[in-house]
Amino acid sequence: MIIEFVHRAIELSITWLVSPRMKSATFAIFLAPLACSAAEPLFPTAEGFSWKYEMIQERPSESLDLTEPNEREHFDVTYRLGGTEKIDHQELRRLEIYHGDSLESVDLIAVEKNGIVCPARRDERGNITKLIPPQKLLALPLKKGVTWNFDGKIGETNVAQFYDVAGDEDVDLPAGKFRAWRIHCEQTSPSVATIDRWFAPTIGFVKVETIIKGESGSTLQKTTLILKEPPKVVAAPPKITTSSPEKFSAGVSNESTGEFKTEFKADTPAIYVRWRGHDLRNKAEIRAVLIAESVADVSADYQIDESSTTAPTSNSSGTFTLSTPEQGWAPGAYRIEFFVDDELAQTVKFKISK
Repeated sequence: MIIEFVHRAIELSITWLVSPRMKSATFAIFLAPLACSAAEPLFPTAEGFSWKYEMIQERPSESLDLTEPNEREHFDVTYRLGGTEKIDHQELRRLEIYHGDSLESVDLIAVEKNGIVCPARRDERGNITKLIPPQKLLALPLKKGVTWNFDGKIGETNVAQFYDVAGDEDVDLPAGKFRAWRIHCEQTSPSVATIDRWFAPTIGFVKVETIIKGESGSTLQKTTLILKEPPKVVAAPPKITTSSPEKFSAGVSNESTGEFKTEFKADTPAIYVRWRGHDLRNKAEIRAVLIAESVADVSADYQIDESSTTAPTSNSSGTFTLSTPEQGWAPGAYRIEFFVDDELAQTVKFKISK
């Protein structure tokens, strides 16, 4: 069976957290290690100040066996405070978001008298998305009982959220022990979700938990970020000059973030099929079809399974996971055909050996 477990470096509106059972994306303020000189010493201010996080993404097992553990993936994500950029005559601070050394997006933040807001964001190719009205990331003064709403649009999507400061508490993490304010969010549109963020003055957000819920209220997916080490000033990763990326690319690996491979053993626990699209149509359908090309006792070009998802943005990526059959993989040649809006975009071939 093909299941999907999408991942990207975090954005303020996490449109990329989509599973096959989810019909709409969650636009939660997921994480923003904020910075502004006007609020010293509440936030760090130095250019290059960076936060390294571990992202843990989990969802219930597809198995009917309730004792099966949740499916999990782990990723390293870095936020780095860059310089400034002017948007609509407003000077905004760049909050750069990296997956490894690759810049995934830039959130543009501003300081106002009642808090910190995000009016806009750029994706990895420089395309800008406006948040109307600017989305409030933190309300000042920071104290228990403070509440605020975001009822607006992120790009073309309507978003409704309610925030309240629940209080301060101790948080014990790999980066250390922090006294942090817990900010709770209830989202009702475009999908139902809860978000809890722990903010430590002078440090930033040290932990974030987002739970995406189904119509029945059950958990569809949980994503957690934890601060791995004390934040510090670091230089920006070197810029890599490359040609324009392919419109659609894909590959297979026995690791969720490992290098692509073309051959696997029959007892390989899982095969991860990763895809990435650029300049796709808005809400493009991505469909993967698993085919037994030349396998003993199986008809040639037999279609084993297929799965699909909707790309939440024009530049999106994700992972389909091929779970090992109970008897193990049958040796032979396989291929996965990827379709974008019913047009064949790429074919990935691999072999299973004894």
